[in-house]
Amino acid sequence: MRKKELDVKILFLNKHNTKNNSFRLHNHNCYEIVFFLEGSGKVIIGDKECYVEADAYCIIAPETPHIECIEGYGEIAFIGFEQNGYSLQEGVYHDRRRVLPLFDGIFEEYKKQAEGFEAATEAYLTLLLLDAVRNDTAAENKCKDLNFIKNYIEQHFDQKIDFASLASLAGYSTDYFRHIFRERFGVSPQQYMIDIRLKKADEMLRKTDKTCTEIALYCGFSNSGQMSVMYKKRFGVSPSDVKI
Repeated sequence: MRKKELDVKILFLNKHNTKNNSFRLHNHNCYEIVFFLEGSGKVIIGDKECYVEADAYCIIAPETPHIECIEGYGEIAFIGFEQNGYSLQEGVYHDRRRVLPLFDGIFEEYKKQAEGFEAATEAYLTLLLLDAVRNDTAAENKCKDLNFIKNYIEQHFDQKIDFASLASLAGYSTDYFRHIFRERFGVSPQQYMIDIRLKKADEMLRKTDKTCTEIALYCGFSNSGQMSVMYKKRFGVSPSDVKI
């Protein structure tokens, strides 16, 4: 199997020290990296706003209209480049500790322009882009893990779910798992399970002749009292008010 190769060529690079500045809408016929060395702001890519802090950089695809906006005082760096080998995802990447030395290396080589500086800068940029590609792969794997867990909750909502074990199985600490699940789906894993239970209970209350106790146990609640409290909090009425 032939290995992928990342062939890069730097076309332009510069830095700006500026305050409360927005660059005009523009685009390039190459990729661009925007790196906030100091301060923070946003990069508007098409109709999407990407908020960028001093620990992050943004990749913009060729021919994509965009605007860089700096809030307060900031220093911002731009690198335009061509590359063949990987599909780079537009968006924001965070990892100042890993990538700052690579940016420093690129600008230092261009400043000195010693023998072979072009090859050196492109080597630094290659490492930077490989870091972005690996981050994309890690993000894809994380999404797969979370989708698996989400599907597991949907299939086993009526049972007692050990979320700590699920987090460990996916390779996360319990706290980080809660954080990334909420970030992706808008609620905690526990709340997601409760939402499914309540939705199923509401359906059964309206469409079956089962008692509230039977429905509560079927949906995974400890008893009808627990279901009643949660149901009323969610829907504003008690289960008995909607029972057929």
